[in-house]
Amino acid sequence: MPPPCIFCDHDSGSPEHLWPDWMHNTVKFAPINMQEADGPIITGQDPEQTITTVCHDCNTGWMCLIENKASTRLKPMLLNQPIEIDRGGMKLLTQWTVLRAMVFESIKPKSGNEQFFTREERIAFKTNQTIPERTRVWVGALENSHIGYHGTDYAIWKSATDHTRIGTGSVGTIYAGHIIMQTVTEHIHPPYMAQPGPIIAPLPGPADERFVAIYPSQPKRVNWPTKPFTDDGPTGILAVRDRWHQGEKVSQIKNA
Repeated sequence: MPPPCIFCDHDSGSPEHLWPDWMHNTVKFAPINMQEADGPIITGQDPEQTITTVCHDCNTGWMCLIENKASTRLKPMLLNQPIEIDRGGMKLLTQWTVLRAMVFESIKPKSGNEQFFTREERIAFKTNQTIPERTRVWVGALENSHIGYHGTDYAIWKSATDHTRIGTGSVGTIYAGHIIMQTVTEHIHPPYMAQPGPIIAPLPGPADERFVAIYPSQPKRVNWPTKPFTDDGPTGILAVRDRWHQGEKVSQIKNA
């Protein structure tokens, strides 16, 4: 028997496109190959890749509804056309990118088949589009058009000198057309607790003047396109992905 859908109790296994059809109908994508310094070449996902971790009902029901609503803002952004994004648009973009993060995370190689997002978080998102606690979302523009996703997790230590692991963060970086978006969600493991809000802040860098935070804080509007990221270098996609390495703790942790 196939495992249950990541969002409900129905059987998974329905082959669905990782990237929605409307994107393929808007732009013809090719995978991007990236290399950092003399490191290995990182190949982006096949634009035609399919997944089997969701059920047909979820994919053609509420997930499709989110895609259709968000696409009204995403299509001009994908093509780098000028658009003003209001707070309603930012809400749609947030829902879309969190959905993408959950779907991509479900196919990410894992240790012991462990998934970061809990089943309760995924069901709550399906039911009410509830964004998981301690989630942050940013949006920015890309100089060139690409498609792909990078996901990575990071450990949250008790302090700089006490390397007791008290939580985990998950970073998802999506780039599609001329759009780049990043989500970060953090989990604190019992018996530890922290005040509401972020635990780790990314290292300061060029991304600070190119990314716009759209959740939970929001500006009144975003005038698109923003100052773009490049293919490589300190303002490249890999630098965006890696800006959380050795991030700085901004909240105090204590025992429950």
